[in-house]
Amino acid sequence: MLKGQDFLPLARHLFSSNHPKIKSQSRVEQAVLGQALGLLKRVGMAAIVVAGRGLERKKLLIRLARKAQDLVIQIDGDISVIPSGTKGEVLLARALAEQPWLGEVVWDRGEEGKLHCQARALRATIRFSRSGRKEDYEEATRNFLELVPDDENEEPLLVATTLPLKTLADAKGIAWVYAQRWAVETAFQTMHAWGQDRFMVRDWQAIDRLLWIVGLAYALMVLALQDSTLARFRDQAIAVLTKASVVGRRLTVGKLGEAIGLDYAKHPTAWASVWFM
Repeated sequence: MLKGQDFLPLARHLFSSNHPKIKSQSRVEQAVLGQALGLLKRVGMAAIVVAGRGLERKKLLIRLARKAQDLVIQIDGDISVIPSGTKGEVLLARALAEQPWLGEVVWDRGEEGKLHCQARALRATIRFSRSGRKEDYEEATRNFLELVPDDENEEPLLVATTLPLKTLADAKGIAWVYAQRWAVETAFQTMHAWGQDRFMVRDWQAIDRLLWIVGLAYALMVLALQDSTLARFRDQAIAVLTKASVVGRRLTVGKLGEAIGLDYAKHPTAWASVWFM
């Protein structure tokens, strides 16, 4: 699963020191992101790139902007920007601190709970220079949204986005989009619960098999939750979990996986007949 401290994505064939072009983790991330966006484009689906700080690199933000790709990506406030209407670079955090408040926005952090925040926004240009020479740079103009929690003990959220950001309603919409990133964490938790994090394998073939099996299992569980023809499967899962007192307001992928683990050993024929009906 790991090479050093880096997670190998499903497109793990991109990650190799022998690859002629892609030799770093950041370039793997860009390649996998490019594949995902390319696939969505081919099937006619629009996408918004939502990510944490791992993708905050200026170069990537500018590259996505040039492709007219919508995004909501968390960043740090220590990057230099040129606020609209000015010429000199300043730290993003400083520029935001001078902006008026838009109003209150609720930041939904998934299992970590919700935070009531004050929102402020800025439109500014970011620049990236590959050579370091002053005249040699690429640039893109982005909107920046900062959510400052009312609780001073909590860290603020700062995102760069291509989405409209002029009103409080816009800020709330962007906060909602960013909150969807929690689904990624939920997916990882679910796959870890199924044993993904207990495999310490290093062989390429073993890694490939493990990742695809886990990914396929997760996809099947999602389909089982959505497919009306699997109602019997869902009903039995809910009954088992209700008896075990672990059902909340709704049946999730993780809870469905737990139901299989609790009940399959006792009733393998029943589970198999429902799954393959």
